[in-house]
This record gives sequence, structure tokens and C-alpha cells, in this order.
Amino acid sequence: MLSTCVAFSPTAGQKKLKKPAVPRQYNLTFQENSMKKMLLVLTVVLVGSLAASAAPVVFNFQFDGFCDNMKTHRYTPGSPVPKKLLAGIHDLTSGCGGVTVAVGGFQHGNPIAISPFVAPVNDYSDPIEGLYGVNYSLQYLVHEPNVTHPACVWANYYSNGNANYLLYSSTCTRFNGAAPQGRLPGSSTVKR
Repeated sequence: MLSTCVAFSPTAGQKKLKKPAVPRQYNLTFQENSMKKMLLVLTVVLVGSLAASAAPVVFNFQFDGFCDNMKTHRYTPGSPVPKKLLAGIHDLTSGCGGVTVAVGGFQHGNPIAISPFVAPVNDYSDPIEGLYGVNYSLQYLVHEPNVTHPACVWANYYSNGNANYLLYSSTCTRFNGAAPQGRLPGSSTVKR
């Protein structure tokens, strides 16, 4: 018995198709077009949200009963860092007749047992004591009003290198724009 092998050609019985005038890479299907449009929309939304989240949070406040104030902002250097870094000025010129000093720091939690007894707090380091040649450091813990705790409260601490001491603790009033004008009653929050 003789057997014969018949090999079929893979193209046998098929029509030869013309090559498309447009290469395959540019001839997108409906699904590919939809995906590209969705990617474009998502990119626009993400860029818009990044621009909105990059704007700093301005927090200007007057120390109640004192002649000084701070003009500050909380910012981020970029994603993924949250807005926890602080910069601004401690203004002793408009109300106290003193100087203006740059302050900086970061926002963090605060044990409820430590004045100002709320969290989070903006922790500002103030170099003003060093400007007068006094060997003290000065820190302000200030709570930005929020839904949980709507009051603006603060405390400042100084250190002489041996220990930290509570100097003042009180309330504050938020303001927009320029600082309150004219000399305000009271002395400054700075240790003299």
C-alpha cells in the first residue's frame, strides 16, 4: 500500500490581500482611539490638579494682645511631598516698631499635653534672639484653624541651651492681605 502525503500550503485557497495605503501603526482601531483620547483627558486632569495642589496655603495671623504678627505660607517642593514646609516673616515693624525676621519650619503633630494643646501645629523657628546676640532659640507652635478645632491658638518656647521654657500661650486672629496698621497695644511675643 502506497501512501501519499499531501502538504497543504497555508495560503492555499486564500485571496491575496492588498497592502493598506496607511501603515498599520497609523491605522488605529476604535478601541485604540478611545484609549488615546482617555489618556489625553487623564493627562489634562492630572496636570490641572497638580497645578492647583502646588499653590501654597497662606496663613497670616496677629497675636492677640501683642503688637506683632506673622505672614506665612505652607508649601510643598513638589509631588509626592505634602504641604508641610513653612516659610514667612515675623513682623515686628508695623505694630511694635521693631524689625522683620524670616521664619521657617514645618507642620507636624503635637501631643495634647503640650501647649497649645491641639494638633497639628505649624512649628516656626524664629532667629530673632540670635540677631540681638542673645544665646536663645525661639519656637512658635501655632494651630491653623480647621473644622476639628476652629480656634487660632499658639504658644512660644525659648531655650537657653539647658532646657525649653514656655514663654507665652494665647489666641491669635487670622487676617488677609497687609498686616494691621499702627502701633497695637501690648509688647511683642519675643523674650526681652
